[in-house]
Amino acid sequence: MSISVVFPVKNRASYVKKAVSTAYKAKGVGEVIIVDGGSTDGTVREAQKVKAKTIIQSKLVYPGKGVAMRDGAYYASGDVVVFLDIDIRNIQPSFIEKLAEPVLSGEAEFVKGCFERKAGRVTELVAKPLLKIFYPELARFKQPLSGEIAGLRKTFYDVEFEEGWGVDVGLLIDIYRLGRPITEIDIGFKDHEMKPLPHLTDMAHQVADAILRRAVEDGRIDRQTAEARLRAIVERV
Repeated sequence: MSISVVFPVKNRASYVKKAVSTAYKAKGVGEVIIVDGGSTDGTVREAQKVKAKTIIQSKLVYPGKGVAMRDGAYYASGDVVVFLDIDIRNIQPSFIEKLAEPVLSGEAEFVKGCFERKAGRVTELVAKPLLKIFYPELARFKQPLSGEIAGLRKTFYDVEFEEGWGVDVGLLIDIYRLGRPITEIDIGFKDHEMKPLPHLTDMAHQVADAILRRAVEDGRIDRQTAEARLRAIVERV
């Protein structure tokens, strides 16, 4: 089985060369795809220099991470698709290999990466508490918002991608709802920039909305109560 590595990016030119060259060193990687969200710092030019397949995401919105991930999955040719944040300072081939292994072995169709770093504010105050209440079967995941994931390409065709920050937890819930085997794998220490505080309110809102909307659809909470919880959560972060 072949592996495609997808990096959703915007204005990350300085990280491109190292990330792409590292990805190509991982076992089984046949292509590396950069999905650009409208960079103005030369990110696309750098990606083309290192022979990464480069596309511009189909909808230029902020945050458009989910749009970029969806486009990357559809553009990929590998049997397995691995998604990584491009601005991991200590990126290693082993990150990709560890994420892909459970999929390659048939253990899982979807893999979440966890890592040795204190979980972020939105993870601890929003994602984990809501999952514990509404999807306790997923509460075991240490990093439900991790951007380091892998899955069968065909599995990603069976789900809808949230456009923004809710994409990672949305995929986790949706693939679980399909009854597909999922797991979490420890990729080790990850040196990665935390998001600046101004973005946290938007992120909290979108993550909470992604979880609560699905909980309403599944009959785990009524819509009015979900909307009240969403307002309270955003005020708290």
